[in-house]
Amino acid sequence: IAQDRGPLEGIPSAMKLTQSILVLVALGVSLSDAVKWNLRRSRQGTKIAMRHESLLFAHTKAKMRAGASAKLVESTRIVHKTAYWGQMSLGTPPQPFKVIFDTGSGNLIIPAADCTVPGCAPHKKYNSKASSTSAFVTNEKGEGSSEITFGTGQVSGDFYKDKLCIGEALCFEANFIAADKMSTEPFQSIPFDGIMGLGFKDLSMGDGFNIVDDLQTRANVPGGNGQFSFYVTDGEDSEVTFGGYRSERLASDIIWAPVKVESWWQVAIDDITFNNKPMNLCNGQCQVAVDTGTSMLAGPSELVDKLQSMVNAKDDCSNFNELPNLGFQIGNTVLNLRPDDYMDKSASGCSFSLMALDVPPPKGPVFIFGDPFLRRFVTIYDRSKPAVGFAVAKHDGMDEASASELIAKIGGDSSATSSSSRTEGSNPFAVNLHLDAGLMGGAQTDDDAALTPTSPPAPPAPPTPEVEAALSRAREARRASSESLSGSQDEDFGYHFRASQMTVASEVSSKPEPAVPAKDDDAAFEMSRLFRDGSFIQKPRQHAESELFSVKLHRERK
Repeated sequence: IAQDRGPLEGIPSAMKLTQSILVLVALGVSLSDAVKWNLRRSRQGTKIAMRHESLLFAHTKAKMRAGASAKLVESTRIVHKTAYWGQMSLGTPPQPFKVIFDTGSGNLIIPAADCTVPGCAPHKKYNSKASSTSAFVTNEKGEGSSEITFGTGQVSGDFYKDKLCIGEALCFEANFIAADKMSTEPFQSIPFDGIMGLGFKDLSMGDGFNIVDDLQTRANVPGGNGQFSFYVTDGEDSEVTFGGYRSERLASDIIWAPVKVESWWQVAIDDITFNNKPMNLCNGQCQVAVDTGTSMLAGPSELVDKLQSMVNAKDDCSNFNELPNLGFQIGNTVLNLRPDDYMDKSASGCSFSLMALDVPPPKGPVFIFGDPFLRRFVTIYDRSKPAVGFAVAKHDGMDEASASELIAKIGGDSSATSSSSRTEGSNPFAVNLHLDAGLMGGAQTDDDAALTPTSPPAPPAPPTPEVEAALSRAREARRASSESLSGSQDEDFGYHFRASQMTVASEVSSKPEPAVPAKDDDAAFEMSRLFRDGSFIQKPRQHAESELFSVKLHRERK
């Protein structure tokens, strides 16, 4: 097993394998699955490359801060898209695939024809034998296959080289991973087939595996100069442009920020602002990774906690209209997010939507700008500088006055950024690719479908006499439990549910007790908020002569 970087370097092979298994177990993979993933057979005479992609699919693992919404998209009736993907092809003749274009990772990964696990089942698969231009390859380290772990999930596969086409005009030879294993979560439910990583070479499998470098050196786009850009919306007009950007999508001039760490597209920010007023939170040490592969806004937990406290949004949305624009200062320029960009607002209330994601050095600590930021700004990625360009996206109703509120000039170091006219670098030969949009989990994407209530469940069948007797015993046990717990108050905790029972076996479906109304819309939301606030579950206690358990939920006193 070849480990190219990191703390396992120099450790004996057996110890490396043990530590790799422990890492996978910590990620939620069973020991048997860990052994299966780490003992995959490589091709004769080749090594296995191991990588970890920490941002893609990380939103399923990131910890929500206290007060942030935990409801699903369907539950809150928020219909923002959470994934954007487009069409590309591999091989001769071309085999089409849908891929997410991800600036937070560095490899092209496509399911292989010999992948039979559930994670591959719904997707189109690459058949190397059906392509006359396909070839198995190794990288400069002699590695011919790989294992990659993501924020959630993992893949493994062999290295291939073949003709890649984005649209009809943009074709070049590319190296990629044909995955013969993809974990069930999240790959079984994603609405696209694979991943096209558009990060820097540091994230790729080696020489010749970086698509961004290929676009600059191999792709034949006149005047393209190594640029690509994203314009994303909640509508049907999202797109990625290779070879430049479309000036008609821009409502402002472009602000350029140099890339500080060539891994993710990571730029430095001088401070965080409220209504263009610096808050002295960064001391010039903050950085931001612009990530087209994630649906979230995230940042270091310490700063997210401070921002949440300073914003001071009321749970009942009573001060929503007074909330400030939240800005990120780069030199003498501020990129602003409006309250509806950084707040979750629903019929249940309002909550701060930035999530806590602590990335260790040397890449972190770092903010992650995902889809909410990308819907507000067109982002342009220039490999030749390297730099990231920001311009206000020209959505319906976005005029120059509104755009000037989102990109504002204040006092600061003007040399930290540069600017260019929105028409200065527009390339008529650029390749525009339409992006489909939907939910990362593959749910319905139409607004109407997201808002359509599901049919009510059929009423349960009448219980049998045996079930009635069991329910009667359970009710008596619950009454006794409630009486013994109703007056209790733990001195070490300031908040708890007095008594909560969970039924098991057949009693759940036979005749459930009426739900007790909670303070919010439903009991599930109340319980999810308790878990978010740092709760834990006391060891359950089984009641005599019943299958009921009494569980008390507590929150630690801060």
